[in-house]
Amino acid sequence: KLPSQFFFERNIMSSIEAADVKKICLACEAGAGSSLMVKNSLIKKAKKAGIEVEIVHSPATQIPADTDIVVTHQGLAGVAKQSAPENAVLIQYLMFMNDPSLNKLIKDLAEGNTITST
Repeated sequence: KLPSQFFFERNIMSSIEAADVKKICLACEAGAGSSLMVKNSLIKKAKKAGIEVEIVHSPATQIPADTDIVVTHQGLAGVAKQSAPENAVLIQYLMFMNDPSLNKLIKDLAEGNTITST
């Protein structure tokens, strides 16, 4: 018999190869404000690293269905998990600028590594 949480939790895909990433969604609370700074920072870092990937911004309740990686603040992870596409990888951050998990995401994309949910 499977544990009861197996039926109630949506599993987010644990990893994706960098070469397979086409779209990253920065999921936020309302679609504006500080998370927009995070999106712009990710775009700049991706461009500087030579990464060609679409980076979009949306409320955590409206994540696009073709999103490969969902980037969200730790406080919104639960909401993002519920609305993220079934195969999406979830990357959580704590600090709005220079968060280690965001820096690792860019590094992994640039180096062609496997990206794993946090």
